[in-house]
Order: sequence, then C-alpha cells, then structure tokens
Amino acid sequence: MTGKTTVNLPLRIYGRSAELDAVAALSDRLRAGHGGALLLVAEPGLGRTALLARAARDFAAGPGPHPGSAAPAECRPPLAGGPALLRAVAGRIDAVPLHRLCAPVGARPGGAGPGGGSGPGAGPVDPSALLGGFGFAGGPLLLCADDVHRWDAASRAALGVAARRAPGHPRAVGFLLSAAEHRADDPGLRGVPVVRLGPLEDGPATALLDALTGEDADPSVRDELLYEAEGNPALLTAQLVR
Repeated sequence: MTGKTTVNLPLRIYGRSAELDAVAALSDRLRAGHGGALLLVAEPGLGRTALLARAARDFAAGPGPHPGSAAPAECRPPLAGGPALLRAVAGRIDAVPLHRLCAPVGARPGGAGPGGGSGPGAGPVDPSALLGGFGFAGGPLLLCADDVHRWDAASRAALGVAARRAPGHPRAVGFLLSAAEHRADDPGLRGVPVVRLGPLEDGPATALLDALTGEDADPSVRDELLYEAEGNPALLTAQLVR
C-alpha cells in the first residue's frame, strides 16, 4: 500500500444480516420469557467479538430492566469459570459482555478459587447451579461470553450443558457464546445451536473499505487491499492502520 489514507473506524457491522437476525431472534425469545442459546464460530478476525458486543449493546437498550455493567473479566484459574459468571450477574444486570474469559494451562488440583484462594465461588459449578444462578437475574438475561474455547474444560463443559438446557428453563436466560472455528466441535459445546461467520462477500467488504477510508482510497490501492484481506474485516482494517 502506498500513499496516505485516513482511516475512520466504523461502528456498523457489515455483511452480517443473517447472523444479526439470528442474534435478534434469540433476544426476542428472551424478551418473550423463554430461554435460548447460540454459539458463534469463526476464524480469527471475522467478527465474532464485534457481533457479541453489538448483541449485548442492543439487548441492554431494549425494553425491560435497566442494564448494569460488568468489566471485562480477567483470566481465571481452572474451575473458576462458572463462579466468575455467577459473580458477574450478582448485580442483576441483563447483559454481561465477558470478553476473553479464559483459564491458564497448568491448574492445581483441588479447585482453588481466583488468586489461589478458596471459599465461596471456588471450585467447579455444576450446570444446574450455573443455570439456576443466572435465573435469579431479575429479568431476561443475555450472557455474552467470548472465546469460550479458551476456558478450562470443566467450566466450558458446565457452560455448554447450561446453554443446552436454557430453552427449557422456566426463566428467560440466554447464552450467546463464541469460539474459534477449529474448536466448534469441542465436546463441551456440542448441541448448542451454531451460527458460522464466513469471510465477507465482495459487496460488504467494499462497503467496509469505503467506510474506513471515506471512499478516498486510490483505486489500485483499493483493489489490492480487498484482494489481500480475502473478506476478513479485521485484516482489512489492520492493513489500513499499520
């Protein structure tokens, strides 16, 4: 790429109408008093994190209880994923964007809590307790958890079981999860309805590029950027801001 191009980072999500419709259908189901779950899977850079953030924002802006807030979770020790989620909804918030909640490799046996401690919230949570804890959120609850393939196996399995049981739960609890494409068949996540994000088609990719550059890119540079990005919105953006 040559020359100077002004980059305007857009808030809009391009080329994801079907995926946004699927997420909106989950939100509508929750607002109607029913539980549900979706698992978004994609290769890196295709927008699963952006879609989760958009879903949490849209759900919080809808009718119903006023949302609270939750800071992005830090990495947790093994077996701490479930208790961390329960603590996140303790304030009865109705959308929880938990980006990059992960567990480091090399757990100590015994279920030590965050920071190596013990006591309430330490150790694994069984799926019934996990789902039941979310059910006391004070209204429809949408839990958005990004990169669940990075969780420890025990917490991921409990989350998967809870997500599969959500449609039949008496309270309106929804799970919107994301995982890398190569982990879509993880045993702990099997049975959760899957929505796959593929590369952007030419039209949406071009629209994104035009939004990023204010339609001010040289035509030859424009074609080169689109070719090199291969429909990956994160790569397209990175090429412009490098």
